[in-house]
Amino acid sequence: MKEKTAVNARKINKMRFISGIAICSLVIAITLVVLTLNLVEYFNPTKNESGLSTLRMFTTISNIIAAFAASMCLPFQIDGLRRDRYKLPSWIVLLMYVGAVGVFLTFTVAITIISAYQGFVKTMFSKSNLFMHTISPIMITLLFVLIIPNTRIKFSRSFIPLVPVAIYMLIYFIMVFVTHTWNDIYKTDAFIPWPLTLILLVTLTFGICQLLRVLHNITHKHINKKIEEYYITSPDFEYERIVDAIAHLAELESKFYYPDDDIVIPTDIIALLAIRYKANKLPLDILYDVYLENYLKDVHIKKDENN
Repeated sequence: MKEKTAVNARKINKMRFISGIAICSLVIAITLVVLTLNLVEYFNPTKNESGLSTLRMFTTISNIIAAFAASMCLPFQIDGLRRDRYKLPSWIVLLMYVGAVGVFLTFTVAITIISAYQGFVKTMFSKSNLFMHTISPIMITLLFVLIIPNTRIKFSRSFIPLVPVAIYMLIYFIMVFVTHTWNDIYKTDAFIPWPLTLILLVTLTFGICQLLRVLHNITHKHINKKIEEYYITSPDFEYERIVDAIAHLAELESKFYYPDDDIVIPTDIIALLAIRYKANKLPLDILYDVYLENYLKDVHIKKDENN
């Protein structure tokens, strides 16, 4: 029976970079274009919720938050592709979590409640709804669940996406039921009393928070397992000594060095190589020094070749 070969983790990360860059760019572009067209009343020139009034809709707000999260994520995706190292700050992942929950809530409410009185086709595929109710929510959800899960999200942090939803619900309640300034565009009092609607929406949002968190964490665990398998079993790092394997790693990563770059020691990968070579009892600082020494040597060689 043929032995199973470890999947190249570096190729997996490269695919994640490219997919992330494409999705982030597309979401940003779609949001900017649709928002602009809505503001100039291109899509809904005869409705009350047109022009500046579209900014009061949760659909618009959630898509703006998601697009902002994508714009924050994009530079790290591009830099990761340039450096061949996948690393996103945890705050970026949490911001994307907030955006993903918002647009997935929009998608869920649109496909169920709003479709019930506006019709499925009109709600999900008509004019700007095609982008704000369907395409962007699907892309952002896929981005959060499948492409950027390099940070495990704890249960305690699953309450964070509830904050913008709760703030919007409070403002919506005041403007619709207290001051009567806005129309009840979401028909919160049409089918059941609004207090019950409030409870259902909070429950639904919390359920979405947990669903996306669990799916994100499953992918995170799966990707980490593949990365561990690669560095611990792949013949790409099969050497007699651990210092030779680390020197090879330094050579690979020094190829992506640019002047004025900060040198980032891949402590996670070095720790995996230490396990592979049964050198995990050795102080990791020594292995970090080996990496840094070889990295700098390879960088100097690269500079000499370019001169």
